[in-house]
Amino acid sequence: YPGELVVLLGDTGLGKTAWIQNLIVSSPNLSCLFLSLEVHDHLIYRRFLQIANGKSKEEINDLHTIDSNNKLKEALTGIEHINIMTLSPEIGSMKQLITELSPKIVVIDTVDGVKADYQNDPFNKMEKVINELKQLAVQEGIIIIGVCHISKGASFEQRLSVHSAKGNSVIEQKADKVIGIMGERDTPRRIIRSLKSRDESKFQIPLIFDFKTFRFKEDKNAQI
Repeated sequence: YPGELVVLLGDTGLGKTAWIQNLIVSSPNLSCLFLSLEVHDHLIYRRFLQIANGKSKEEINDLHTIDSNNKLKEALTGIEHINIMTLSPEIGSMKQLITELSPKIVVIDTVDGVKADYQNDPFNKMEKVINELKQLAVQEGIIIIGVCHISKGASFEQRLSVHSAKGNSVIEQKADKVIGIMGERDTPRRIIRSLKSRDESKFQIPLIFDFKTFRFKEDKNAQI
């Protein structure tokens, strides 16, 4: 909901970014500022196009080399509501950026990529960034989704918990919702699980990740 800070947790290689991209693509009525602070602009743009159109990497590349019958223009309509930026902002300038672009959703991938001047300690930096993001969500009436890495200890555990985020406890304290993505890197099966929610019941959704198109679909045959 507007005013909420949502945090997504997951181990490396499980498709955290891709799952958020799927959500954004499927919400064309909500303009999005997508801060991609780990994946470069060409790659994140191509994957957005893959998800929006259900196409492979090769098919998207072909659209850019042989644009017949305005197929590229047609393919782009599915991501017109998304503004991608890859430059890491300073947390103090985020409000101005949001005011200028007026997004309904801001995605930050990943939160530790946001700069915080005069904060050299990573724990203090994370605390400042998370606190500022929560305030921005409330003040601007927007949804902010932050992607976070998990701790080394959590990567060896079978299940994620609200305490699995890398860094100090400010994430679990300030986030209105914490969501975890779990699975094995080499298999397509994923579980999306609610780890914390202030005002809703928890949920768990089994998904299949299509490595070819970067799309997720519900796994109706899963036993969970």
